Amino acid sequence: MKLKILDIGKMVPEFEAEKLFVLFGNSAPPELRDISVIIDFERNDDGIYFKEGSKLIISNQEYEITEVGNMANSNFHELGHLSIYLNKDMETLPGAVHAVPDVFPEFNVGDEIEIIY
Repeated sequence: MKLKILDIGKMVPEFEAEKLFVLFGNSAPPELRDISVIIDFERNDDGIYFKEGSKLIISNQEYEITEVGNMANSNFHELGHLSIYLNKDMETLPGAVHAVPDVFPEFNVGDEIEIIY
């Protein structure tokens, strides 16, 4: 599955130190757009996008999903919303996943994020 980056919130780079980024579909509310990477995506039939061992490829950097919060797939399916933690010391919240390595990705409008599950 491929997601297209439509916009990058002006505050996204500020989360590099925390090793965290947020994806949100184009329906993101205005108050969350500044902190989110806005994406276009197509819903799949089963609503499962992320599981342990899934891969994300962003700007030629591959990440492996190591933990999936219990609401991560449903939030993504409904809203395209997902918090991705690259910091292993942070608790996995229900709508989040953990991934490795802890390299903050480079985001560019028009690029694709690939999910391999």
